Amino acid sequence: MKQRIITGAILVIVLGLFIYFGEGELEFLFSGLCVVLSSLAAFEFSRMLNKEKKFSVLNYLSIPFTFVFTLLSVIFFQTDFFYLIVFVFIISILLIYSLIYVFNDGFMKKDFSEQILTIFYTSLGFIGFAYLRTVSIHLIIYLFIVAMITDVFAYFIGIRFGKRRLAPKISPKKSVEGAIGGLLFGGVIAGLYAYFLSVFDTNIIFIFLISFGLSIIAQIGDLVASKFKREHNIKDYSNLFPGHGGVMDRFDSSAFASIFLMLLVMVIL
Repeated sequence: MKQRIITGAILVIVLGLFIYFGEGELEFLFSGLCVVLSSLAAFEFSRMLNKEKKFSVLNYLSIPFTFVFTLLSVIFFQTDFFYLIVFVFIISILLIYSLIYVFNDGFMKKDFSEQILTIFYTSLGFIGFAYLRTVSIHLIIYLFIVAMITDVFAYFIGIRFGKRRLAPKISPKKSVEGAIGGLLFGGVIAGLYAYFLSVFDTNIIFIFLISFGLSIIAQIGDLVASKFKREHNIKDYSNLFPGHGGVMDRFDSSAFASIFLMLLVMVIL
């Protein structure tokens, strides 16, 4: 626990510095961090998927593609042809993997689907982080408040009051009581932050609906990551952050929620 707290405090400080200074001429600091984290996440995820397979460069092709997709996205966010870049990339990726699938007998449909999953699962969340930071520093802080407060209170309320298991086959320690506690505290605290700092130009009811919705999505993201690990019999994606595991262990819920918040900001707000 002590190691977890120390590592967590260091991560919060470092991430906070990148968020605070990552604007204007230094915008590349936070965007660049997102590209690096996305690439590391792709490596972790690819290693998990291929840990029982014979080594092949093809099995790790998703890592450079993840890097390229995340990099292109953060570079062209604020241009008129951002959506064209994304569309061309997706079509290109599907074409490349289709050709590999057709002409490489050892590349099966399972490999095809896992590679596509890796690219988008490990990139979209970090693209969301970078995008939200370019819109407003308060948006990215708000997102992390939702995810972290939900996670912390779900853990402690689950320990103290948890009796009914939420998903025993996926994450035996998570409880219904913890999930509800995390939802209430995460949604309320994040909602108050968003309201008093005018994160959204909308009424208070919609702000709290967004906050509670993101808290639920963050918990779903955590369960999705847990099921991936459970299916591959691993505890953590890596040991990059002592006491916390790897990139995907630390950012699984917030990255998942950032996708939906990014879409919400792009389309509605």
